[in-house]
Amino acid sequence: MPDDTTAALQALLQQVAKLTETVTDQQKRMDDLHAHNGRLLDKVMDTKRENAAPAPKKTLIDIVDEEIHERKMRAANLEKDADGNWYPQGVKPKHSLTREEARDPRKYAAAKEAAAKAGATLTVVNGNDDPTIRNTGKGNVVQSKVFTFDDTHERVRYIRADMETGKGIVGRRMQAEKDGFRTQTFRTADDLPPHARTKFDLMEKAANASDS
Repeated sequence: MPDDTTAALQALLQQVAKLTETVTDQQKRMDDLHAHNGRLLDKVMDTKRENAAPAPKKTLIDIVDEEIHERKMRAANLEKDADGNWYPQGVKPKHSLTREEARDPRKYAAAKEAAAKAGATLTVVNGNDDPTIRNTGKGNVVQSKVFTFDDTHERVRYIRADMETGKGIVGRRMQAEKDGFRTQTFRTADDLPPHARTKFDLMEKAANASDS
């Protein structure tokens, strides 16, 4: 009987030893997997931090160079879309609407959504641009109390065309860059997308009301 008890105890001890070895191996594999996942997570976070790094601030020389380049491109009968790409005047960019089309809120919203899905920005262009005519004779600029305002959703600072001239151009663009906006000119309220036009109209009414 004692021999049977001893044999049973030895068998039990062997099972416990094997179980302990198995658990130890599993714990080691879990530790290795945890360390591996930690390294992967560190790499992912490093990549995100690199991608999220702010773009270097533009210097005064950079902005002046951009202004000179933009004038040359427009003098060559080219227009710039909302993503900064140049295209021949009179040729519609892929994701674009004419000003007449953009006045339809549903059409504007659908086109904007399609552009966003494609990773592009919706561009509003003149529907009657003639590529054989240079950038002259664009008509009069609206005489409004409001000559600049911000579209905080699209991060656009709209400036009335007659105010985007002279020595103040660079200063206004630098300030817009600093504030996180890109600048865009308008000649009349028809040049503005629907939501921006609504804001312009409300601001203009408020400005006129304060004078009355």
